[in-house]
Amino acid sequence: MAPSFEMLQGLRILVAEDETLILMEIEDMLGELGCEIVGPVSTVGAAVAAIRHNDLDGALLDMNLRGERIVPAAEELLARGVQFILCTGYAGAAGDEPALKDAPRLTKPFSLQSMGAAMTEAFTRRLSAR
Repeated sequence: MAPSFEMLQGLRILVAEDETLILMEIEDMLGELGCEIVGPVSTVGAAVAAIRHNDLDGALLDMNLRGERIVPAAEELLARGVQFILCTGYAGAAGDEPALKDAPRLTKPFSLQSMGAAMTEAFTRRLSAR
């Protein structure tokens, strides 16, 4: 593991993804980074329930789960002060939903390096402020 990603070890990360192959890649990458995976979940309802019932350090959210926008889960995370990263295959803007407007994004497909860098930026900055 690259030294710059050591701060990610042990973080509890919710994974919301509905594509099996992408999910498997994300799980492998999180394992390499030493993160604890919460979920994974494949629906917005399951994501909201997981957020409400788990202590989380961050979340990786597919923008669209089974045809439903991830906005309710993003709003729940924001209300709890938990940072998230949008994982999307769309190159355009996240839309005009306030919950998604300023969220960091990873464009699929992404590498371990790009995911680790995005997670370090998004999740450890908040954790070091505690």
